[in-house]
Amino acid sequence: MKYFIYCRKSQEAEDRQVMSLESQNDEIERLLEHRPDITIVERFEEAYSAKQPGRPLFDQMIGRIEQGEAEGIIAWHPDRLARNSMDGGKIIHLLDQGLLKDLQFCNFTFENSSQGKFMLTIVFGQSKYYVDELSTNVKRGQRTKLKNGWLPNRAPIGYRNCPETGTIIPHEPHFSTLRRIFDLVLADRHSVAAISRIVTKDWGYRTPQWKTRGGKALSRSALYRLVTNPFYAGYVSWNGQLHAGQHPPIITKAEHARVLELVRKPEKERSKRLEFKYGGVFRCGSCGRAVTAERKRKPSGRTYTYYHCTRVHQSPKCTQPSIEERVLDQQVDAFVKAISLPKNSFDQFAKMLAGWQADSKSHAMQEQANWQAQVKALDTQLHNLTDLRIRGLIDDADFTDRKRQLTIERDRANENAQHAEEEKNMFEPVLLLGKLCSRATSWWSEAKPETKRALLQILCSNPRLQDKKALLDPIKPFALMLDMIGNPVVRADRDFVRTDEVDGEHQGTRKVLSGLCQQTELQERTDQLRSLVAATNGKECSNQQNVAGTR
Repeated sequence: MKYFIYCRKSQEAEDRQVMSLESQNDEIERLLEHRPDITIVERFEEAYSAKQPGRPLFDQMIGRIEQGEAEGIIAWHPDRLARNSMDGGKIIHLLDQGLLKDLQFCNFTFENSSQGKFMLTIVFGQSKYYVDELSTNVKRGQRTKLKNGWLPNRAPIGYRNCPETGTIIPHEPHFSTLRRIFDLVLADRHSVAAISRIVTKDWGYRTPQWKTRGGKALSRSALYRLVTNPFYAGYVSWNGQLHAGQHPPIITKAEHARVLELVRKPEKERSKRLEFKYGGVFRCGSCGRAVTAERKRKPSGRTYTYYHCTRVHQSPKCTQPSIEERVLDQQVDAFVKAISLPKNSFDQFAKMLAGWQADSKSHAMQEQANWQAQVKALDTQLHNLTDLRIRGLIDDADFTDRKRQLTIERDRANENAQHAEEEKNMFEPVLLLGKLCSRATSWWSEAKPETKRALLQILCSNPRLQDKKALLDPIKPFALMLDMIGNPVVRADRDFVRTDEVDGEHQGTRKVLSGLCQQTELQERTDQLRSLVAATNGKECSNQQNVAGTR
């Protein structure tokens, strides 16, 4: 029969189990001396705790058994195979399926029968109980140490655990070196990165050397964790809580608070040397990379600003040419004029919008009142239904079914009432959009560069530069609105007389307006529109003439 050999030792206790794997192999070899019928397929040796499932080599071995590469396992004891219920249950399940036919142990006798599997289950249960009880005892000891003011773990740099007294004492010369590090931080003359370089290069400091770690330079992140550790101020941090420690602190609690204030203060904002009008607005129409600005000075002393793709300094280079800011200004000005509204058109539009808004608001309020009345009636029915159940007039099944139906109806009525409330304010973004269009031209000529950038980012969808041309596409709500403003009735080119032709135009305009109010993109930009319109300080567009090419 083919077997796998599995040897395991706990990773957590590696220093105290140095001979564990070797001794297990020796005992297994003694077991195999008089067993010529056993064929060893492969040997697995693993330093991994079996407290939790997920051991790589064990899972690999189980997978190969399921594929039929072996029919048995040889181990020192069952607790080498499993100390948790999932791995133990997996082995029992493989025995039940017949994929695993035999288990051989050095100090435990197993027979593949109902009694043998029962005893194996008991041993697996005892192994799990041992781990759980050990964890309980360790946690109890940790709580006792915390109560007495001592850190249950290994002491951090600058201290060492005293095995004779079970306490934590200073570890020289690291204790004094850490005090010098804290003095550098408290002096507030160096950043954490600069202190890390001083400690590593100038002082030549190395962490304490232990069996498996230490003896290295302090990295910047390690130094940051060190100076912010409350342990050095006399605290013991455990599970997110601070306890009063008994170890001698390196710094006072006031100094610790000052250190936290110094190392966690926000970085100073870097001053910008140059601010460009369209910086961060456009992207390259060819490669999609960001567009940057560059200022050039001619021999005559005149300065020019050019915008170009950021990929001109990388390989392969972008072939798109640069564009001068004055040319770009002309193209953007033309775009702003194209979406601007004449004052008479906006006044007529606002007048019609006010009438439609009043009608819609009245209808929405009536609809909201109806839905709220229905919600109140359904709440009453639910209350009465509960009374009937308390009095025993209906059984549990009937009560549950009727309650579920009434709850669904009430929630639906609540949702419809909230939707009606939202419809009362659905015209605000459209009015803000109209105000913005009516003031666009005069505002653009007076706005600061940061305001112009914000305006372009609201008006345009994906602004691009290609072939020395600014590709500025207005967002969909602007296109719909400009279509509606193109109506002769809204432009005040034709009086509203009740004729079939004009009435059809009027109804078509209301349909476009309804679609505009429901535009998600416009609803999402309401706050931006409100702040930008407020920034105009009530300035109306000075252009009183119709603007051609409003699309």
